[in-house]
Amino acid sequence: MKRTIPIVALMLALSLAFVQVHASAGAAPNLPAPGGTPGGPQGNKTPGPPSTPGTQGQAGLVTPGAQATAQAGLHGKPAHFRGTITAVDASSLTLQLADGTSVTIALTTETRIKVPGPKAQGDVLLVGMQAMVMATGDATLGWTARSVVAIPGAPVRTHRVGTVITYTAGASISIEATDGQTYTFALTADTKILPAEQAASLAVGSLVTIIAPRDPAALTWTASGIVVHPTSTP
Repeated sequence: MKRTIPIVALMLALSLAFVQVHASAGAAPNLPAPGGTPGGPQGNKTPGPPSTPGTQGQAGLVTPGAQATAQAGLHGKPAHFRGTITAVDASSLTLQLADGTSVTIALTTETRIKVPGPKAQGDVLLVGMQAMVMATGDATLGWTARSVVAIPGAPVRTHRVGTVITYTAGASISIEATDGQTYTFALTADTKILPAEQAASLAVGSLVTIIAPRDPAALTWTASGIVVHPTSTP
């Protein structure tokens, strides 16, 4: 009995030491938290999310998209208009569009104008021409033409019957037609007067039929033939 007590005390001491060792091994270590956030009370600030490139923040950055939008507002895509010229001068032209509305477009020294046809006529825009206009601007601030191209149409042939009111051989002839309107036609060396024996009698007061195709580019009428009606005898 005297030897039993020390052995029991020794066993209790070893058991207590074993429990303390395992308790220490199971404690969570003071390691930094995932994502860079310190785990202990070190007083450090948690890093925030990275700044988004290209946005306007405290650093005053401007997004590339905002710059592109601003440039697009200043240099927008050109608009295209097609219609009939109802008015034109050195500074502007007015087009009547297919829907019946009209648009006035400024002309500048940089506006490129092209009118198909003989070079001798030049690139002259005239009322009545069909035209295609490429313009920049908008409906609020106004449109400015970059280019204007007249659209040629098929030649139109007409016959006008009337009485000659002015006549210059080889140059022009004007008649008062049966519809009461006055029409003027250009004459060229190719203009034929029929019948040939009546050519000498063509003068103011003659009753004639004029055959003339219209040049769509110039909007002028050139007589290809003049038929002189015989003078009626009482």
